[in-house]
Amino acid sequence: MPAKLATTENLRRAMVEQKQLRDISEMKAKFDHLTTNACVIDQPTLDSLGVVLGQPLDIDDSGSFWGSDTRFFQPWVPDELLDEAASNRAPWSWKDKIRETWYKQPESKYGELKAQWFNGCLEDLYEMDKELWEPWVVDSYTIREHSGLDLPLCRFRIFDPATDDFVEREYSPEAVYFPVDRTKPHVACFAIDSNHPPGDKVLRSDLHYAIQLVRFRLEKGQHTGHHTKPGLIYTIERDQWARITQVHFDTNAHKLVLRQSRQLDLCGPTPPPDAFLLLRWMTSRPAGDTEYVDEEEPPKEEVARDEPSSAAPKLLLGCA
Repeated sequence: MPAKLATTENLRRAMVEQKQLRDISEMKAKFDHLTTNACVIDQPTLDSLGVVLGQPLDIDDSGSFWGSDTRFFQPWVPDELLDEAASNRAPWSWKDKIRETWYKQPESKYGELKAQWFNGCLEDLYEMDKELWEPWVVDSYTIREHSGLDLPLCRFRIFDPATDDFVEREYSPEAVYFPVDRTKPHVACFAIDSNHPPGDKVLRSDLHYAIQLVRFRLEKGQHTGHHTKPGLIYTIERDQWARITQVHFDTNAHKLVLRQSRQLDLCGPTPPPDAFLLLRWMTSRPAGDTEYVDEEEPPKEEVARDEPSSAAPKLLLGCA
């Protein structure tokens, strides 16, 4: 691409990115004013925030259309490697139906204990490809201080009809994953939410962290050459269920797009098939067409043939 045209296109892309940042910052401000004791987000609230639910994320490869424009993370680890990583864990490391009387832990810590099994397996799997992800398995404060990504720990009280009383709930990040290849705009996080599974509704934590992942990439301004900065959230819901959420900001629609998987079943005295499926997705490779494609200037002979000599010159601009 000629230098003058490249400069114009780079400026346009920077302006698009700044518009996205303003939109997502406005969305975050509205989110912060939501009722704090709402653990799930209903459809009217999503609409008011500018959030849309895309097609369900097919994590089972059940035959639905695969396209680089619809899925930005690609599982790759063979089943035998997952089995090997799991076999290195002690049998007691998989904790099922955790009871407070057994572990002297509050309800909010149930998912944290279950997450230890996944973290142990991931340590082994990441050793197989050290050029893929740089994991940060630390607290939210350390993540923010060293990377700038703010995924806060949130605590609140909600009314529980089952007990006719208020109970404490919380959600927090367990780990964050950045691509070792810094040119990739992808980012992922592992979260724990002590709330009961919401069925087909969106957990507050999933939306909160989705906004923060996208906002982080836009604020950094390190991937202006990418029209899409995808994020992936792996959420353990209490200690029995999990869900995967893919997020990106749609430039044309000016909307935050969430694609959620089915609920994964983590119940059982030993790791069930869905535990291995979640583990496989947690080692996904960044994928998809996220980068702008530069358009080449047509040969002068074609321009002279197709346009009258009196016509004003045209600029070839890429599309967001």
